[in-house]
Amino acid sequence: MLHRIAVTDVRLGMYISSVDCSWFNNPFWRSRFLLREPADLERLRQSGIAMVTIDDARGIGLAPAPEAGPAAAAAAPAAAPLVVERRAAGRPRRRRMDEMERARETVARSRAAVERMFGEARLGHAVQMTAVVPLVDEIAASIERDRSAILNVTRLKNKNEYTYLHSVAVCALMINLARQLGLPEYEVQQAGVAGLLHDIGKMATPIEVLEKPGRLDDAERRIIEDHPSAGYRLLSDSADISAIALDVCLHHHERMDGRGYPDGLTGDQLSIHARMGAICDVYDAITSCRPYKQPWSPAMALQKMLSWEGHFDPRILAAFVAGIGIFPIDGLVRLHSNRLGIVLHADDDRPTAPPVRIFYDVMTSSFLPARDVATHNGEGGDPIIRAEHAEGWFGDSWPGIVADLHAGRAVDGRGVIAPSAAERAA
Repeated sequence: MLHRIAVTDVRLGMYISSVDCSWFNNPFWRSRFLLREPADLERLRQSGIAMVTIDDARGIGLAPAPEAGPAAAAAAPAAAPLVVERRAAGRPRRRRMDEMERARETVARSRAAVERMFGEARLGHAVQMTAVVPLVDEIAASIERDRSAILNVTRLKNKNEYTYLHSVAVCALMINLARQLGLPEYEVQQAGVAGLLHDIGKMATPIEVLEKPGRLDDAERRIIEDHPSAGYRLLSDSADISAIALDVCLHHHERMDGRGYPDGLTGDQLSIHARMGAICDVYDAITSCRPYKQPWSPAMALQKMLSWEGHFDPRILAAFVAGIGIFPIDGLVRLHSNRLGIVLHADDDRPTAPPVRIFYDVMTSSFLPARDVATHNGEGGDPIIRAEHAEGWFGDSWPGIVADLHAGRAVDGRGVIAPSAAERAA
């Protein structure tokens, strides 16, 4: 049975079913796990997270309440929890500031190392894996400490460093997605290596084509579209390069419908790593400043990516969305109250806690009067637990439901428009 409890009540042996925060603020790689280690318990208590949900069918439950009486009252004065909360309140903010600074240092070192590595590649020298793996491990460690920090830092790219910071960002995104998919540890590391090296073939692309601010002509497009093959040829000459890194380098611009390049492969022919690379590469590209376009917000980027039929593997894209904790506009989400709603718009101040318009109660399987709610993790907020598959819930009625909710109209149990009070009065 599930119980929502305060973090101060969590004990070793409990099974954590969900944490009341986004992926960015979750101090753990996993969203569900048995709490075994004292260090993990301390990390949870110091994280600033207020509530978690435990499953007592898979771990220990709540301790029995103490019997009432003078001794019990004396042993646990009412003011004690407030004192503890007040003492700890400043720590997460201070720790987050520290981690942002550590992330900036990691990104600066990574960017410099990638620039050196790519410079060597431009001169025809092989990539040295002894330099790549420690870099990937440092990026992975930064993600584990604070997953949002390094991704926020890498989004701040200018045109002169885009290629290098893009590689660092895709490395981080690949590591997280591999963890989200539950891949073995070796594959997680190699997915990070693949992300770091996926665009190394651009070193063979003339800079005037790579940074052209306008539309490419046919000849320039053919030059750009050769960079996966150029990168594959370069990496093939490097010792100890994994098949995963070679595969992602060559195929990160392929599409599930066969309309990608360089080989026009279809979904059945693409490895899971190539499918992951396609998603991570595009997401960072369209949320970054480029010579020829302004960036989309993360929420808008995800909305667009979900709408591109035939481009990405839907299952892996759903895992990617769940992993980064940013929800696409008009996406269906479940709140902690077990109500469903749609994401209304992006909130730059709280990118992982957008405003949601609720309309459905999961527990009673019934539609509700539409109402906007805050989803921040604090007093008065109803945090988002996860994204939901809209068509699985509402089938072909889903597009009409979204349109009706944006228009301020409610829907009944069949997804049919129900007249508003104003319409009934008229």
